[in-house]
Amino acid sequence: MNPVFAVLVLFTLSACTDGGGYLVEAKAPPAAAMAAESPDGQKLVLPLEVDQQAAEAFVRLGFGLNEGQRFQATAFLTPFLRTTQAAPLIRLVKEYNEFNGERVAAAVEKLRGRISGLEFGREGSPVLYIELPHWTHQRDEAETNVQGTRITDAENDRLVEELRQVFVGELRADEFGVDGRKVRVWWD
Repeated sequence: MNPVFAVLVLFTLSACTDGGGYLVEAKAPPAAAMAAESPDGQKLVLPLEVDQQAAEAFVRLGFGLNEGQRFQATAFLTPFLRTTQAAPLIRLVKEYNEFNGERVAAAVEKLRGRISGLEFGREGSPVLYIELPHWTHQRDEAETNVQGTRITDAENDRLVEELRQVFVGELRADEFGVDGRKVRVWWD
C-alpha cells in the first residue's frame, strides 16, 4: 500500500471518531423518559420532555399554518408525547375537514394518566397514534420508578371502546384502527 494513501486513510478514519469531532455524544435520558418493558418483552419508550416552541414550529410547518408559508409536509409525526405536550400542538390545527383541533385536544387532555402517550401529525390529513399501557406505571404522568400493576386485556378493551366512541362517534374520525396496544385515529 502506498504510504501517502495509508496516512490519508488513517487521517480520514480519525476524523470520523471521537478524536476528530464527528462523534455525537448521547446523554442519558432523564428517569421519566426511560424505557419500560412490557410483559411480551417489548420496550415502551416513555415520552421525553420536548421543547414546546420547537414542537409548535414543527407542527405549524407541517400543516402549513404560518402566514405566507408556501410549504407543508403531508406525512410527518411528532415524537412520542405526553397528553399535556400534545394537546397544545393539536389545538394549532383549528379545522381540517371533519377534524376540529380544539375538540380533539380536549379529548386528548381527558386521557391524561390513562394512556402511555401519543404521536400527532399528518398522513395526508390529521392523525393520532395513541399508545396504551400494559402496566399502570407506564401511564402518562405515572411514577416510573415503582412497579405498577398489570392492565388486563379486558381493561384495555374497555378503554379502546371508549376511545372509539369518543374519536369516531363524537369527533367524527374516518378511520380507527387497533394494533396490539396502539390505536391509530385518522381524519380525512
